[in-house]
Amino acid sequence: MFGIEEDLINHRSVFRTMLNHEVQLTLLDDETNVDVMANCRDLSATGMALEIDHPVDVGTLLKVKFAEDEQLSITLCDCKGRVLRCEQESDNLFLLAVELIEC
Repeated sequence: MFGIEEDLINHRSVFRTMLNHEVQLTLLDDETNVDVMANCRDLSATGMALEIDHPVDVGTLLKVKFAEDEQLSITLCDCKGRVLRCEQESDNLFLLAVELIEC
């Protein structure tokens, strides 16, 4: 197996932590930066799944700031990422697959 198939197998083997945690997103744009709230559904060493109420273009860079929460058993930091996918799940719910660029 080479290329895309190998990447998909490696990607699926990354451990994901299931979360239900509010985050603040800053959508980075050449002209403006827009702050919005989202929900982090899951998190891994390489990416995260975010629920948001509007679509975001693939390739959009964003900053993710985690809200403080003493009940979480893991330490979360602020990250920078890139939107890989945006899928509509219902009328006002979109799921973003975000690749982590730096934390």
